[in-house]
Amino acid sequence: MAVARVEVGLVSADDALATFYATVFELEQLPVIKSETGVVHRLQAPGTAIKVMVPVQPPAAADPPSLFVGATGIQYLTLYVDDLDKILACVPDAGGHLLQGPLTFGPGIRVAVFRDPDGNAFEVVEGAS
Repeated sequence: MAVARVEVGLVSADDALATFYATVFELEQLPVIKSETGVVHRLQAPGTAIKVMVPVQPPAAADPPSLFVGATGIQYLTLYVDDLDKILACVPDAGGHLLQGPLTFGPGIRVAVFRDPDGNAFEVVEGAS
């Protein structure tokens, strides 16, 4: 058996997190899936799928560590882009903030780590595939 696809799922108290990722990364917003437990916003680009679940009963806010390497478990997601400077400019305007970077790793590879409006850490990499 081979894995055909991996999708990232985030849980949020409201729809704003889906708007953040769709805006910052210019992701296509697919039709919302509604159920008795809440709604799922599906965002996609080639090779990328992010789901944002907004439960009917708002979830408790997470208490993320100050550094994404400060706790075990799934602590961050990585998105590969062709223009890190554009992301650096968009994130604060959309409600997120820079945690670290941008750093340069080898020729042409730049990395920055951010927090989204809900406090989730995400790494953005330019120049690597």
